Amino acid sequence: MPIAFRAPVALLLISLSVIAAVWWWLATPVTLAHAPIDPAAKLHCVSYAPFRGNQTPLNPALIVNPEQIQEDLIQLAKVSQCVRTYSVDNGLDKVPELASKVGLKVLLGVWIGNERRKNALLADTAISLAEQFPDTVKAIIVGNEVLLRGDMTASNLRKPSARSRRA
Repeated sequence: MPIAFRAPVALLLISLSVIAAVWWWLATPVTLAHAPIDPAAKLHCVSYAPFRGNQTPLNPALIVNPEQIQEDLIQLAKVSQCVRTYSVDNGLDKVPELASKVGLKVLLGVWIGNERRKNALLADTAISLAEQFPDTVKAIIVGNEVLLRGDMTASNLRKPSARSRRA
């Protein structure tokens, strides 16, 4: 190979080597130190969904075992004062009772859709849980996802359920 070609080939190889080394260095995993949370400085509230492995909220037949939820809440109580749920389906209706046993407050979410009868049943379940556990359930959150998805309008969301009309 003539010397006129050796220098550019050598520079190309050096450049590619440097680029590869930089990319390798950037992709090197970094081990982070576990930051202990002072028990007196717990997180105010954390989002909670109990689903593990193949469990999914998209399976209406799934009921998460209360023991699994209890295990989670015991761990969460070490780092937080509160959990925010997104549904009362799939066994999540047990969260207020179990949370009360470990000293957690609950922001109880109700995941609704375009089925008015099911929406009313879920809202009634949340209201009943708030009445049963008034020191635990601090709020009921309904409708944010249904508005985002466009399944319902704000005016439809405001219409009272059968239970609230009876009261």
